[in-house]
Amino acid sequence: MGSVSFSDQAAPISAGGNTFVMQQPVADISIPVYKNFSSPHPLIIKTGLRYEGLLLSNEKNIGSNNFHALTLPLLLSYSITRSFNLSLIGMATVSSDFKRNFDVQDMIYTAGVRIGFRPNNSLRYGVTLTYISNYSGKFLIPVPDIEWEINKRLSLSAVIPARVSLKYKLNQTQSFGITSGYTGGMYLLNDAATKQYLHLQQFSGGLVYDLHLTRRLKLDLMAGHTFVQRLETFNMDQKVSFDGFGKLGDRVSNVSYQQNSFNFQGGLSYQF
Repeated sequence: MGSVSFSDQAAPISAGGNTFVMQQPVADISIPVYKNFSSPHPLIIKTGLRYEGLLLSNEKNIGSNNFHALTLPLLLSYSITRSFNLSLIGMATVSSDFKRNFDVQDMIYTAGVRIGFRPNNSLRYGVTLTYISNYSGKFLIPVPDIEWEINKRLSLSAVIPARVSLKYKLNQTQSFGITSGYTGGMYLLNDAATKQYLHLQQFSGGLVYDLHLTRRLKLDLMAGHTFVQRLETFNMDQKVSFDGFGKLGDRVSNVSYQQNSFNFQGGLSYQF
C-alpha cells in the first residue's frame, strides 16, 4: 500500500529571444501509518513526503533559476460499504527559491473530501471537493476521477484536469497509450525588490509507455507536446477572488513565457 517514485520532465523553451531548458524533477514517498482491512469498514491512513523542483537552465529574465517545493500529505480513507468510500485529504506545501527565510503565511494549503464508488472490480470513480489556498487566491473546485478496466487489454484512468490516460496492454509487463493533462506549480520569488511569485501552467498531451521491470518496479516514459504553456511571474497582489478561478488569465504578469514546446518525461516507481 506504500510507494516510492521518481520522475523528471524536460521541455526546451524558446521565447522572447531567450532559449533555455525547463526541468521538473519529482520525488514522492507514500507510507501507510495505519491500516485495518479485517473490519467490515476498512480504514487506511497514509502520509509521506513529496518534492517538486523547477529548474530553469540559462533563463535570464526571472532572476532565480532553481525553485523547490516540499509537500507533507495526509490521507484518511474509510470504506462505508464494499462499494462506497469516503476519503479526507490534506496537504501543506513550502514552495520557494529559498533565497530568503520562509514565513508560515507563505505556505500553500490543499484540503479535500472525496466521495468514491466501486460498483464492480473493473470500475472505480468519485469526486473530490477541493479547497486550495495559494499565492493567486483561494478556490473551491470539484475534481472527478475514474479508474476503468474497459476490457482485458484496454483501460482508462483520469483525475480531471490533472491527467487522462487511455492505455492498451501489449502483454503482462508492457502497456502503450495516449495521455494528456495539466502540470503546474507556484513558487515564491525572493530575488526582487518587490515580493513576487512564479506560476507554471502546462497542458500537454502525448504518448506513454509503461514497463513492469518486476512485480513491484515500473518504468514510465512519456513524449508529447504542450497545448498551453505559461511560465510567468506576478506581484503578490495579483490574486483573484474566491469565485474567480476562470479569471487567472486576467492577472498582469511581470515576466511571461507562453511558447509551446515538446516535452519528455521518464520515471520509476516501486510499490511496497
